[in-house]
Amino acid sequence: MTRNDRCGAEFDRRLIWALLPVCQLLALPAFGACPAGTTELRPDVRALPPRDIAMLNATSMKFSATSWNAGDGILELVPRNPFTDPTTGTTKQPVDQRIYCSDGSHYDRPAGNAAYHATHNHVHYNDYANYILEQDVATPQNPRKGTKTTFCIMDTTGVNIQIKGASGAPIYDWCPTQEPGFNSQGMAVGWGDTYGANLAGQSLAVGDLAAGMYRLRHVFDPKGLLLETSEGDNESCRRVEIGDGAEGRYVADRGPCTAVPVPRIDSISPASMKANSCGNVTISGANLAPEMRVTISGGTGPAPNISGTKFDAAGNFITGRICVPQVRKGKKGGLGTSPVWDIGITAVYGGYATVKKVDLLRVTL
Repeated sequence: MTRNDRCGAEFDRRLIWALLPVCQLLALPAFGACPAGTTELRPDVRALPPRDIAMLNATSMKFSATSWNAGDGILELVPRNPFTDPTTGTTKQPVDQRIYCSDGSHYDRPAGNAAYHATHNHVHYNDYANYILEQDVATPQNPRKGTKTTFCIMDTTGVNIQIKGASGAPIYDWCPTQEPGFNSQGMAVGWGDTYGANLAGQSLAVGDLAAGMYRLRHVFDPKGLLLETSEGDNESCRRVEIGDGAEGRYVADRGPCTAVPVPRIDSISPASMKANSCGNVTISGANLAPEMRVTISGGTGPAPNISGTKFDAAGNFITGRICVPQVRKGKKGGLGTSPVWDIGITAVYGGYATVKKVDLLRVTL
């Protein structure tokens, strides 16, 4: 059974009764759904590749991790009433995911638990990420696993605020330091949560591993607790070389685990726009991903800008809205000698090549 079979209005209530302890059943909210005729605005948690890979000390490797939201709506987690686990006597903090609808309404659905993290002095969301280090072979044995059980999810990194629905500024810009209460946490569209290499929990022991090539995998939402637009982009991977040199153990980032497809731009439609106007456009190509920002450069006259980009699932086109400013009155030359603009894409993260197609968009008076 896939996770979508268990989510939102599609939950099988009998399955929930079978899987959850009795102490949690009374704490469950009513199962909801968006009103008929509206659309669920689900988030999409995407995994950026591990970065800043280096030795933390003589025996441990450190790295940075970023997940980000490229979906149709915000990722928002809200608290439910705590309950006491009868087997341990400890207080548990259930967490719901709040799903927003296109009419502005919302419903809540179970999404796991939270716990207080003494090192960070924050109440964090559990089971958000797994960090896995395994041999770079077809069938790795005994992978080394680090479970990032505590993430305070927030907007720390503007990954691509060009995409449709993105916020120009962080919405969830703080991590509450109130124990034991869990306050709302989340990620706005276009924003990511980065855990830097020097934070607690951002390391794995490598001192006893044999020298050789390994894969460092970051898997977000490994238990499938969150309802998303896509489940196939929650994992990223980098090849890591572990060896011994004159100064001791070392690690080196050796690039993506699989070849990164080269993006391509073929055309833009419509291919011309008037100054002082806005219009919807489609940029066609291949291997286009939400981690890419569209650039418009190289022309003369008022510079066009693009916003509200949306990438099709197959990576074959981008839609967006381009606006061209008004030509300033009295300016000699008007649009200049070459009011034809180059359309390009540049990657925020992920090792994609920067590509540009020249002379695609003509601006006219």
